Amino acid sequence: MFAYLRTLKNFLRDPKNFHDLKDFARAAAIILTATAIITLILRRWVA
Repeated sequence: MFAYLRTLKNFLRDPKNFHDLKDFARAAAIILTATAIITLILRRWVA
């Protein structure tokens, strides 16, 4: 576990990798938000 965290820390030291991680997190947030909105719409429409 500690080796994994050390590897992640070293990965994030590079500015390009840190920027990529921010992009991936932003994309995941957009996908989750869109999924939640679609789920709410479908639940109200079907119910």
